[in-house]
Amino acid sequence: MAKTILVIDDAPMIRELIKSVLEAEGFNVAEASDGEEAIQIYKQQKIDLSIVDIFLPKKGGLQVMGEIMELEAPHKFIAISGGEAFNPEAIVELAKAFDVIETFTKPIDTRRLVAVVHKALDED
Repeated sequence: MAKTILVIDDAPMIRELIKSVLEAEGFNVAEASDGEEAIQIYKQQKIDLSIVDIFLPKKGGLQVMGEIMELEAPHKFIAISGGEAFNPEAIVELAKAFDVIETFTKPIDTRRLVAVVHKALDED
């Protein structure tokens, strides 16, 4: 059975890029455009891995990761960030408190992302 990945990013182009790349690899992909939508999707279906943008509307990525961890720990996360006025590398460092598998800054290297996803989900 194909694994399901939740892609949480407020940028439609980023979500669509990640979705198309991961679906081509045989994964099921659910999408959320903000933190509240992400938590609702997470409660409604089995998610094997979440790709979380750190800066999201309604609930930030760090808050989303914390809430998912309260619902199901451990959970596999990949954190992404970029384009903010802050240093994206410093922001993704904060995500490491949630034992993220890997961090990415935008623009995302999709080949590397696919490799990281496969490695994380093949360990199950």
